[in-house]
Amino acid sequence: MGGETPVVNETLPQMPFRSEVTARAPRGSSRIAILTHGWGTGLARGGLAFVVMAALGQAVAFAANLARSPGESAATAAKLGWLYFGWFHHAPVTARLTSFEGGKAGLTAHVGLAMMLGTFLAIAILYKGGRAVADGARGGAAARVLHGMKVAPAYAIPPFVLSGLVSIDIPLPRNGLVAGSLQMPSWSLSWFVLPFLLAAAAGAAGGLRSGRFELISHDPWGRRASGALAGGLRMFVLGLVLSFVGLLVLAAVRPGATMTYFQTISGPPSDQTTMNIAHQVLLLPNQSMWVLVPAMGGCDGLSGGGVSATFLCYSKVPTTVSVPGGLTSDTPAVRADFAKAPSGYLLFLLVPAVSVVLGGRYAARKRARIKGEAIAMGAASGVVFAVLVAVGSWLASLSVGLSSPAAGIPANASVLIGPAMGAAGLLALVWGVVGGGLGGWLGGREFPPRASLPGPSSLRTRGPS
Repeated sequence: MGGETPVVNETLPQMPFRSEVTARAPRGSSRIAILTHGWGTGLARGGLAFVVMAALGQAVAFAANLARSPGESAATAAKLGWLYFGWFHHAPVTARLTSFEGGKAGLTAHVGLAMMLGTFLAIAILYKGGRAVADGARGGAAARVLHGMKVAPAYAIPPFVLSGLVSIDIPLPRNGLVAGSLQMPSWSLSWFVLPFLLAAAAGAAGGLRSGRFELISHDPWGRRASGALAGGLRMFVLGLVLSFVGLLVLAAVRPGATMTYFQTISGPPSDQTTMNIAHQVLLLPNQSMWVLVPAMGGCDGLSGGGVSATFLCYSKVPTTVSVPGGLTSDTPAVRADFAKAPSGYLLFLLVPAVSVVLGGRYAARKRARIKGEAIAMGAASGVVFAVLVAVGSWLASLSVGLSSPAAGIPANASVLIGPAMGAAGLLALVWGVVGGGLGGWLGGREFPPRASLPGPSSLRTRGPS
């Protein structure tokens, strides 16, 4: 029988991963376009993020003020609300103490703090803003990253300008520990640099998300980088969530300690209970970081100014913490007893172990194509995890710069209280690379050992019979 045979479409064996159609985006947005496009959306989105975060600070301050009896004036509450904006970004606030633990006078400290729940909200808003800017401006992946960063100026310039135009000097809330006032440094570069870096990083991430298809189309390095970034982020998020879950389990196992804690934050003066609870909620991610680093084998402690001390790790956990006479005592010296962690605390090792394995598996299942690549991609996710843990450790810590000597620490010293940033990053690197590689192996067990190219017989073409 003559004629032509029908075309038979034989598909290649399906790979055990989710495929994505990644048409290569047009490259090379001109330099002029990168410099000029997207500024309107960027300024609008950055300004909106600033307004939302400033409003959140005001809401926290006024809510706490309404719960107090008698409360501060509306002007004082508004000034305190503005300080909260700084506390969402680790921007320093000056504390001038007239008395400390019964008589120490003349101490000036510049205190940096990030209430990380607020920080994460700012990142989320700026991330969406950066993505919107990049979607509108278009271009390749690199161009979209730069477009996404255009949310940063409108977010960072207002707090810097207001720090120079507005004078803030607020008496500290009544307590038995310290007396003095909180002040905002005038024209402090930190009030510009830290919000700018946060906004630029979040906006760049949003821009990268906008250009993900163009990035993935650069096979193999773009696809691998995308998988490593996704896996490392998942490791970090799982680490924070599982650390919080571990604390909840510990609270259920040791209800006595939990009751003591809640009695402390709700104790006298009772008019500050609402503020204490609000602060606790805003600091929940900080709390998780303070658990995650010791769970990996690190320590929380105090370092700087020639002083180094630890207060939470497997070899040293607080057994009792007391404030003799209560917070309203004239001499409220805080006392703590420490001991080696009970063997049951070693279960916290499951927090980093589960996080890195699942993160590595996620990276492999999302982007890898062969077994060796799956393992490498899971291990590379550990590098991203280490960077996020190091940055998270700094955000979660309390930084104090002293202008006068205190408690054996010399003047002009900088002290960091919380997870040690360098050690935390190194520990996370080991956990992430080893555990991520294991997770990548688990996720890629069904993958082929090597990439296979289609042979000449894989497709039948038209031809005479």
